[in-house]
Amino acid sequence: MVRRTLVIVLGAVLGGLIAGSIVRAIQIRDGQVGLARYAERLLKSEQQLTEDMEQVKAAVDGDGLSFCSDQELTLMREIVYRSANVRDLGRIRNGHLLCSTNAGRLSVPPSNTAPDLSIGTTQLYIDGPLLFSDHARGFVANMAGVSEVINPLVFKVLDAPPLFYSVLLYDRDTRVVVPAFGHAAPLSSDQVIAGRMVEKDGIFYLPVCPEQGMLCAVASESRSAMLEGNSGLVLGYLASGALLGGALGVIAVLIYRRERSFERQLRRAIKTGDLTLVYQPVVDLDTGKIVAAEALVRWVNDRGETVKPAALVSIAEERGFVGEITTLVLGKAVEELGDLLATSDFRITLNITAEDLMNGRFLPQLARSMLAAGVKARSIGLELTERSTVNQEAAIQALSQLKKAGHTVYIDDFGTGYSSLAYLHRLDAGAIKIDRVFTQTVGTQAVTASVVPQILDMASKLRLLVVVEGIETREQADYFRAAGSGILGQGWFFGHPVPAAQLMKLVQQAPETLLTT
Repeated sequence: MVRRTLVIVLGAVLGGLIAGSIVRAIQIRDGQVGLARYAERLLKSEQQLTEDMEQVKAAVDGDGLSFCSDQELTLMREIVYRSANVRDLGRIRNGHLLCSTNAGRLSVPPSNTAPDLSIGTTQLYIDGPLLFSDHARGFVANMAGVSEVINPLVFKVLDAPPLFYSVLLYDRDTRVVVPAFGHAAPLSSDQVIAGRMVEKDGIFYLPVCPEQGMLCAVASESRSAMLEGNSGLVLGYLASGALLGGALGVIAVLIYRRERSFERQLRRAIKTGDLTLVYQPVVDLDTGKIVAAEALVRWVNDRGETVKPAALVSIAEERGFVGEITTLVLGKAVEELGDLLATSDFRITLNITAEDLMNGRFLPQLARSMLAAGVKARSIGLELTERSTVNQEAAIQALSQLKKAGHTVYIDDFGTGYSSLAYLHRLDAGAIKIDRVFTQTVGTQAVTASVVPQILDMASKLRLLVVVEGIETREQADYFRAAGSGILGQGWFFGHPVPAAQLMKLVQQAPETLLTT
């Protein structure tokens, strides 16, 4: 009970953590989308400022009035009054400011200072001195005869914590970027020009530059601010994640209990001998005589469900008791067919696993069972899938012992796994069972492109017994009968798996009956 509760609690915690990760990712994504919108607003404001400055310059240059005359000063004061961005407007000649709307005509022009950035004929002063006060400073743009002082608060209205702005001057010719307004943005010129989002010290920066113009913007917001938004969404996701995780924990407990129940039922069935055997005939294609049979395990669980052999072998292998199934199958086979095996050349083949192969107790148990039933080793063939022989050196050693004991080793499902015919020679295998996927190509164009002829040819050269699985039609039986002598066939065309008593009757019937069915 404690373990089940712990699994459910852990599931809920894990679900909450996963949900938390998901919701954080969503918050960051939404925050980045909002940051991109904010950056677009900044860019539009910059473009509007640039257009206003150009319009002001054009209006002054084209006024047709005498340079710095009373009429021109009056016109410039009207322009400043109507402008939202220009705070002072002046006229420049030979690099000297001669008049402005705030100072009037200057008898002594102020001294020239070096600009912070020169772009073509425009000189930009980010923190330039202003005439109306010795201590006043501001952004000044001198553009070929016209000097404009820009409102330092032009972008301040766009400050929207937790979103913050930075405005930078951009010289496209030299690729130099210089900070102008707003908050500091620790980005290099290359990063600004690239225009890709950058995260530094927990803050996201998104630079945007227009295709033309001298101003770039950087929008910024901290990761923590993005994660603080929409607490309802966070709580909803966390609750949903915890509930889902808890539900998955319950499902895991139920599956575990079912597997444990399945395992307990299977172990009990092995101990009580409730597993049954059926046998599928193996026929000599030359004569039609049943010369062998493959023993197949069957089990009906407590619910009355017929469990697939692969499922019960899988759980037994996983839990480490598959050898008990092999021992049970061996015991039942020699018990049910012992007389037939002891008095004829009939052979029963049993499926074994890699675990059986590596188990040091398997061979002695096999020998004891045959001795008790009076059955010779040649009457018991052992089938392994190709995957069971992946560990080559160990497989070679184990199969060598089986051959010395007199057993024929079959490599099952041949052609679908890891083996090659050369490797079979090293394994000392005595037989191969050609997988049904190759049998199904008979009667189709695919047979001409399949490897069946090559397999049969090499098997003949290596003197390997060949059993063809999955024969379901006369055409398939005829094809492999004509392919060479001594080939054995197995499949529904010759009979479904049947209990021992029914197999005995089939063995006794006339051989030609099977081939003419």
